[in-house]
Amino acid sequence: MRHQAMHAVSYYDLIDSSFFRLYNRNGSYIDTNVENVNVLLPYIEKNNSLVLYLTGYTYDINSENVKLITDVYLNYTQDNVLALDYRNITRADYLTAVYAINDLGKLVADALNSIVDKGLDPAGPLFYFLDSHLTSSDAKFIDIIHVDMALKTGHVDFFPNYGHRPQPGCAIIAPFQIKKDICTHSRSFEFYAESVKNHTSLIAKCYSLNECGGVEYIPMGYATPSNATGNYYLLTNAESPFGQGLLGATFNPFLIIPIPKIDYF
Repeated sequence: MRHQAMHAVSYYDLIDSSFFRLYNRNGSYIDTNVENVNVLLPYIEKNNSLVLYLTGYTYDINSENVKLITDVYLNYTQDNVLALDYRNITRADYLTAVYAINDLGKLVADALNSIVDKGLDPAGPLFYFLDSHLTSSDAKFIDIIHVDMALKTGHVDFFPNYGHRPQPGCAIIAPFQIKKDICTHSRSFEFYAESVKNHTSLIAKCYSLNECGGVEYIPMGYATPSNATGNYYLLTNAESPFGQGLLGATFNPFLIIPIPKIDYF
């Protein structure tokens, strides 16, 4: 009982320190506790989409990846841009982060539901075993960019450079050195940011037309069609600009590593 109580307090403190940040295009922003999200409603443009960016393990809202994604959305779209800062969880030991994130996720879901109801007309080891990772049942459309394998859990799954580390331009990192494997992991948001700027920069090719609804080529990232399905592959450059357009929409079937597809819908 004592052990459980200690963890309950620890998790509550970690979660309670989390907050949303809504960005304005004049360079300012508004921060608010996750449970007080309704204060943001007057500042959300209801006719535009709402983009929520969630950082990964070891990152926080001041990290380079957050700035890269939020800046590109603010400069190249009219979308509302919201980010979640939960640094005390992402900087905790990995086991604590895995378990705490589940409770935080429920609060975030409630917050988003509140925004919709009141104003708008939406990481690797252990997450799969706990059945708490992103899956195709979590939204009407999920597309996933794989840079270090993992299960196929999206409606459409993209595998740049065959979806495994090291990505081009990145060094080889020993297994399970999660905090040191920054370069390969960073490629996912770098690819996505580039796709916001240039919708045809990263074109991918379907592995099996039967699984892709007969659509052989689609853009990866921001412009991915919301009805896309199947597995798509592409090659990229080792540095920015990463996209090779249609020239990169190719793969060698003998280099593809089979990984399972998990369906939740």
